[in-house]
Amino acid sequence: MAKRSRLKIAVVALPLILSACASADFTSFFKPAKITWNDTSWCTPLQLKSAITKVAKKFGPVRVHSTHRWPLENKRKGGKSKSFHLTCRAVDFSVQGGSPNEIREYLKSMWEVGGYSYYPRGNFFHIDTGPRRTW
Repeated sequence: MAKRSRLKIAVVALPLILSACASADFTSFFKPAKITWNDTSWCTPLQLKSAITKVAKKFGPVRVHSTHRWPLENKRKGGKSKSFHLTCRAVDFSVQGGSPNEIREYLKSMWEVGGYSYYPRGNFFHIDTGPRRTW
C-alpha cells in the first residue's frame, strides 16, 4: 500500500517539478563573466572574485581598476591610511551596464561584500572584505 501512495505522489509531483525547471532561467549560470583586470588578480580574495563575477553576469562586462596598493601608491591615490587595498582585501571596478543605484543595491545584498561604495566622479565602485558599511 505504501508503494502505491508514493507512486501517486510521484505522478502528481513530477509534472510540477518539470514545469518549474522549464520556467527557470539557467542561461546566466552558463554565461561566462567578462572581467578585465587592469591590476593584479593574484591577491584578490575569492569572495571578492565571486562578487565581481556575479556583477559581471548580471550587469555586463567589468573592468577592475585597483586591487593591491603599495603605501606610496595608496597615498598618491588619496586612500585611507588603513585602506583594505594595502592588504589585498579591496577592489575598485567599473561596470559597463546597469545603473549605479541598481549595482549598489545588488552589492548591498551580497554576503561576499563588506564595505561598498560608488564614486560618481570616477564612475567606479569599491568593495572590500571589511565590516559591513558604506560611505
